[in-house]
Amino acid sequence: MTRTGGPGAFPSGVVAGPPRMSAQDRRQQLVDIGLDLLATRSIHELAMDEVAAAAGVSRTLVFHYFPSKGDYFAAVVSSAGARLMDAVPRDPDTDVQTRLRMMVTAFLKFVQRKRGAYVALVRGASGGDPKVLAVLDQVRASHVIQWLDAADWPVRDEVTQLAVRGWLGSLEEVALAATASPVARETVVELLVEGLLADLERATRFASAPGVLSPHG
Repeated sequence: MTRTGGPGAFPSGVVAGPPRMSAQDRRQQLVDIGLDLLATRSIHELAMDEVAAAAGVSRTLVFHYFPSKGDYFAAVVSSAGARLMDAVPRDPDTDVQTRLRMMVTAFLKFVQRKRGAYVALVRGASGGDPKVLAVLDQVRASHVIQWLDAADWPVRDEVTQLAVRGWLGSLEEVALAATASPVARETVVELLVEGLLADLERATRFASAPGVLSPHG
């Protein structure tokens, strides 16, 4: 009998299946499925059986990559936060006002396109899970630094970071409300940019005042 094909070739009539995913690719596939499902539900409502079925794998395999639901939810939230940062690029070759306007505009457009997933991320995403809460805190801390960098703001003390974190909360709420608001986007952008710069100036004044930081933490 004549043998065809090179070493490891399949016998005639046998069809090779799809190549096996690497561990990294499989993990990312599962996270991406979670991100897609966020469009219709909050993260703690995701069913692991549904994630497994969408990936075409067993529930057991999902837990091979993510030991608990909390680990999986945390990975999805972390990825969502990274995507949000990527959607708001910072152009170092522009002045601060222009840069902030561009970033806020990009943020508003992202929320308009991904409203369902964004709502699931910023409202009730943790479901009370401490791992997800910790990741959410890291995501917000990273976003604070992103906006401070964009504003070319050299002060990074606790008061300033707290002020920016408060502004981020306003940004999130305004972005969601603006999708159904008759207010022109340009006006919304100016409102948010001026609000950030005003908060930064105010934080600087507070930070230099005595007794601002509590000795008890």
